[in-house]
Amino acid sequence: MKKSAIVAAILVVTTTTAFADPHKILVLQSEGKADGAVRAKVDGAVLRLAKGLSQAEVSPGDTTLSDAAAAVGCKPDTAACRDEIMGMLGVDELVYTTLTPKPGGTEVEVHRSIKGGSTTDAKQVVSGAQADKLDNIAVLFGGAKPATTLQPPGTRPDIAPKPDVPPKPDPVVTADPGPRPDPIAADPKATAPKTAEPVTTADATPPVVGTQPTPTPAGPQDIGPSRGRQRLVLAGMIGGGALVLIGFMCWGSASDIQSQIDEAPTQTKPQLDALADLEARGDSYAAWGNVLFLSGVVLGGVSTYFFIKDRRARRHATTARITPTIFDHGAGIALTFGAAP
Repeated sequence: MKKSAIVAAILVVTTTTAFADPHKILVLQSEGKADGAVRAKVDGAVLRLAKGLSQAEVSPGDTTLSDAAAAVGCKPDTAACRDEIMGMLGVDELVYTTLTPKPGGTEVEVHRSIKGGSTTDAKQVVSGAQADKLDNIAVLFGGAKPATTLQPPGTRPDIAPKPDVPPKPDPVVTADPGPRPDPIAADPKATAPKTAEPVTTADATPPVVGTQPTPTPAGPQDIGPSRGRQRLVLAGMIGGGALVLIGFMCWGSASDIQSQIDEAPTQTKPQLDALADLEARGDSYAAWGNVLFLSGVVLGGVSTYFFIKDRRARRHATTARITPTIFDHGAGIALTFGAAP
């Protein structure tokens, strides 16, 4: 009886395990700054590593962790948010990847987050051509650690061995042959006293200086008003006077028309019409005379003011004189500033 109860219990446990739901893993898309080709290789390699897990149902996701968190409305860096995402997607584990550019390539950081449990991760820096070689990441999915090649002590793999150089032969030491003959004593010419050569001294006579040019002072350079402004001022004065003269002429014409108006007959309608025309012409001449006279007075007055002002400025303007000058050590040019005479 006891043996039958034990067999029945074993059958119940085996049946329950056989019909239990498998461990569901969702591999999300990677996120971060990386090239499209590198991203595709990394995602494919991570998916292959996850599918190597036994007794697990692995499926690829079509979104990233940040997008899934935004859809749920939580922060992806918290465990509660990841559990909520797993509950919404109906999985037991999330695998998500972060890509970060590095000087040597791209840093791949893979995370495994289990629902209601802990999160484990692994990192590896890969290059563009070897982006799918994730040997260090395989440890996260139960793979073996990458083997490290041991180098002999005192050697480096990046330095090639130097070829053998034969040792230098020892110097040969010979016996001392005795004192060497003095070359000076052997040469009789070397012992003869040398005749003193005559010493020539430099000629102390000072060089003859040529005729110096007589300095001719350059004419003063005026820094006063420009000639263009002077011409403009003179034109304004002449134009103002001409306008005043034309204004007087218009007034004279208006006075003549007024005399005709005073003597014009006014008995018939044509005479009245002619009188109206004369009055209109007289008013026009008088108006133009006023405008031209006032314009001439203003233009002439302003031009006269600037003409007088420029003349005074020319009298007191600073002038510059350039004069060739001879100094003790040479010649040069002297620049002198002063008032114009």
